Amino acid sequence: MPIVSHTLETNVQADGGTSNILRMYDQDSHEYMQSFFAPSNFNTQLKIDLMLASMNEQLAASEFEHLLRT
Repeated sequence: MPIVSHTLETNVQADGGTSNILRMYDQDSHEYMQSFFAPSNFNTQLKIDLMLASMNEQLAASEFEHLLRT
């Protein structure tokens, strides 16, 4: 089951970097949370895109493993 929505909470640090919390939700509204720090001028959207893709891969692998066990 893929990630269908996400939110991002960002707090700017004194050095211009950011502290970020990414909350991802699947179709059953289960939440998956990951946090990361980013320096100033960092491509945060690319990081989010990569994190979403990685989570989708993990969820697909878990679902496949579950199907094999049943």
